[in-house]
Amino acid sequence: MKHRLYLLALIALLLATQACTLPWSPEVEEPPASAEIIVNEPQPPTEIPEPTEPTEIFTDEPTEELAEEPFACGPGMAPASAFTVEFCYPEAYTNGFMQVRVPENPPSADVPPWGVNPDMIEITLTGYPVLNEYHDPIVRIYPVADFVALEPRIQTLLDELGALLASGATDPASIPFVPIFNAAQMMQAQVTHLDFRNGQGVRFITQYSQGAIPVSDDSAFYAFIGLTDDGAYLISATMPITHPLFYPDMLTEPPEGWQAFAENLETYFSNMETDLSTQPADSFFPHLTPLDEMMASFLIPPDAIP
Repeated sequence: MKHRLYLLALIALLLATQACTLPWSPEVEEPPASAEIIVNEPQPPTEIPEPTEPTEIFTDEPTEELAEEPFACGPGMAPASAFTVEFCYPEAYTNGFMQVRVPENPPSADVPPWGVNPDMIEITLTGYPVLNEYHDPIVRIYPVADFVALEPRIQTLLDELGALLASGATDPASIPFVPIFNAAQMMQAQVTHLDFRNGQGVRFITQYSQGAIPVSDDSAFYAFIGLTDDGAYLISATMPITHPLFYPDMLTEPPEGWQAFAENLETYFSNMETDLSTQPADSFFPHLTPLDEMMASFLIPPDAIP
């Protein structure tokens, strides 16, 4: 019995000493000194950037334009339409108007250059308060291409008018005008550049004559001449006008007599232009401002004269 116990004790001791060298015993390896150790530690929350304004993107696609406000006539001005031409007229100086399509009048042996006209529009104010020996209160609208085709010399007039409008000059030696009169333009007073709704022009006070006569209430007139922006139409106006500086009529003899007046005609008209330039708009009759408002209100569409 003692021998068996001794033998068991000896075997247990032997097994205990061999346990450290058994091939299946687990070993823990130390990491090499150069190895990178990645530790999944909790990270601070990511900062959220503040929102920025959206970037404007430009494209070639057309954008919707703001609707144009409708044109409105000013106080004392009545809206009107002659054929397709829109305008306003001064109620204080007219009770309405007549519209006429004037047929073409080509040059011929019986038609002088000043009588030539293309198919055109005439707007005549009715009930106008001033009578004139030579001019009625008419606004005329001419198609440029047709006018030049009938009378090529009109192109020179258009070139001169274009240069005047571009320069903005207010002291020209003369101002190109239609209709063409068989007389000379004697003066250009109160010259003012004036835009209308789809074009630009110039207005002035003038008188035409064939001889040495003074500026008179029955001959002088408010004149306007202009071109549409597209160059398709020429517009002019002849509005009879009076002023205290004018003679009552062209037959009234000047105080110095006709001979002395004729000898100093150039000085007379030069002084008249200077004197009239300082006169207020309401010293003329009709007043210049309502006439200016009328001309500025014109809108001549591309198909005004088909």
